[in-house]
Amino acid sequence: MPRQDHFSTRSIHVGSEPDPSTGAVVPSLSVATTFKQDGVNKLRGYDYSRSGNPTRSALESLLTSLETSPLASISEDARRDVSQGDSLVFASGSAATAAIAHWVTLSEDEGGAGGKDGKGYGGHILAVNDVYGGTARYLARTSRPTGLEVTFLNMEKAGEKGIREAMRSDTRLIWLEVPTNPLLLVPPLRLISDIVHSLPSKTRPLILIDSTFLSPFYFTPLISASADTHPLADITMSSLSKYSSGHSDIILGSLTVSPTIASSRPNLLKGLRFLQNSMGASPSPRDCHLMIRSIKTLSVRMVKHGLNALRISAFLAANPLVERVRYPGLTSDGAFHQVQDLLSPNARRELEFLGWKFPYNPKESSKENIDTNSLEYTRSLGIPFGGMITFAIKDATAQEAEKFCTELRIAILAESLGGVESLVEVPYGMTHSHLPQETLKELNITPNLIRLSVGIEDYDDLAEDLERALNAAKGKSNGIA
Repeated sequence: MPRQDHFSTRSIHVGSEPDPSTGAVVPSLSVATTFKQDGVNKLRGYDYSRSGNPTRSALESLLTSLETSPLASISEDARRDVSQGDSLVFASGSAATAAIAHWVTLSEDEGGAGGKDGKGYGGHILAVNDVYGGTARYLARTSRPTGLEVTFLNMEKAGEKGIREAMRSDTRLIWLEVPTNPLLLVPPLRLISDIVHSLPSKTRPLILIDSTFLSPFYFTPLISASADTHPLADITMSSLSKYSSGHSDIILGSLTVSPTIASSRPNLLKGLRFLQNSMGASPSPRDCHLMIRSIKTLSVRMVKHGLNALRISAFLAANPLVERVRYPGLTSDGAFHQVQDLLSPNARRELEFLGWKFPYNPKESSKENIDTNSLEYTRSLGIPFGGMITFAIKDATAQEAEKFCTELRIAILAESLGGVESLVEVPYGMTHSHLPQETLKELNITPNLIRLSVGIEDYDDLAEDLERALNAAKGKSNGIA
């Protein structure tokens, strides 16, 4: 009988069945490129590793289980996902982006969305306007030879009327990020989902959410919040290189299809598998094996990331040298009102154990006469919701922003995010530097905007490091021994 084990249990056991021949508790790594056939096209599940590999399959099963936790079931032995959803692992997050974008333009006969008229080529994606720079680059530039057309829309500003008007008869996919990169905005997900689900079910666009900044620990949009609501997404995408890896030593990406869509639109998986194989976007089995190992500690890492980020965002918001602090979990953030409704059942359960009460009421969380180093004080700041923060150094030049980054002792100036170590970058000059100036201006991505991936170091050390660097950047005396 299928069971419903919790996230932490799944992250350790699904896809990690002890070796049946030796009893080894760590599954063997399958590095073979090809597999013996018992006759012509008589397979034991695999023929060539670009098409499929036992280690990759184990990781895909694990990801599907986590993205559908806790509502979807697992097997009685706790080792296999039986949710009826499915995941595909790619050589990178960008490879996953390319595959799903190409799927929009692929003919229906091949399992694609059909492009403009069902026969392939063309088609339309409606995307949130603040997206990862690599995503914007692929959708707007790299995909041009396929005829794909993309509209980038500020969906919060557009509202229901604007979103409906931006959708076309050939809109095949709604592309969202939660939160967005780098501004950490949260699009009106329930509104968008309601709009899409009001359309004919067999032909409506699918909703994809890139949840890289949260991981399935904090956010599981493929499952319904309640029996009378539909899921917020049909597909989740993740750069596994970030929080899932957690150690800045693996590059992988994934797409997970919800059980509902896997059942109602089986051609989607057919098309994605076809593209994964024919585009050669397959991951290394060694990376998959290492990723399975990394995900086993995802829960404990994400709790610490979230606690640190909540405290650091409050620390930065109180600093007179800082402005425009964005962290959706902070009570003062413009997206805070959405957070507790988006919080995964697993994260909510873990936070309740730490004393958070839901529904969360900021007015009941007084900060007066509370030790600022206590968990009680941290609960008064808001709700942990990932480890990403953005902020601007007040009136800083590009040179002062760079000086801040290079003066840091603990946080490292580098692209990427989600590792155990804190990383800092300047989107204007790094991850989003290729965007047109008018786009940067529209999004308010300025030379003094900083993106901070908060690691799991000691909070006091991080706060001291940030304060020292801020003072140095603005020519202030630190006053720190």
